[in-house]
Amino acid sequence: MFNLIKMNLYRMTHAVSTWVIAIVTVLYAFLQFGALKLMMDDPLHMFDGGAVSILGMDNVTGIDTVTNFLQNSNVLIIFAVFVVIFANAEQKCGFDKNIIGITQYRWKHTVARWLSAVIGVTALILLGYGIMFGLSALFINHFTLGSVAAIARSFGLMYMGMVAFSAVFFFFTTLFKSSAGGIVASLVISLGILNLIEKLLDLLTKKFISNPRFLPSDFFFDNAYMTFDHAGAGTKAILGFVAICAVYAIVSMGASMLLQQRRDVK
Repeated sequence: MFNLIKMNLYRMTHAVSTWVIAIVTVLYAFLQFGALKLMMDDPLHMFDGGAVSILGMDNVTGIDTVTNFLQNSNVLIIFAVFVVIFANAEQKCGFDKNIIGITQYRWKHTVARWLSAVIGVTALILLGYGIMFGLSALFINHFTLGSVAAIARSFGLMYMGMVAFSAVFFFFTTLFKSSAGGIVASLVISLGILNLIEKLLDLLTKKFISNPRFLPSDFFFDNAYMTFDHAGAGTKAILGFVAICAVYAIVSMGASMLLQQRRDVK
């Protein structure tokens, strides 16, 4: 397993697509910082009433940077493209393609490939968020650090969600056996296109149940991730979010492993 991960990481670090995604991540971090700078400090005098009053917040904290960078559909798209391109390349022409046909336990290649993708996503997250956090702390006048423990908790929860998302994106790539299919499915999730279906299901639930304890949208991972209050969530909410992340990651990877094990190598 360790050798498979090493081989995957070798190809990842030497792939042009990896460096392109890394550059895009850096540019996105700069754009997010720029948006915060314009909104909070208003150096161009874009807001007559002041950006602070418009946003309803007195300052930007470290936890706010977590929300702006990680709890954002744009960054989901970037990481989805990275996972899909990497996973598909390994299946089509990478190390997996060359040696999987002579391997009895093909599911091991799936696990190694996904773990390698998680390592890559982790590096991209640390790169992008580190840049945005550093620039915000240095150049936004209304920035206050806040609690380091609270920042670490928020970052950890959102990172856990990203890992689960990577498993979902990985599954669709394995299912469709093409980068096109994986990217389309990932975009549908990342852009919130499923939200309409989720809201309709919520309305139907409320029509038949007067005060439902749970709504269908609570169990859709895209909605759970984008609406999760990582800063103010209590223990029960955190455990629920962690459980949803674990379920989606385990089910997605289990399905990917099963598909890889049962398919013929072409």
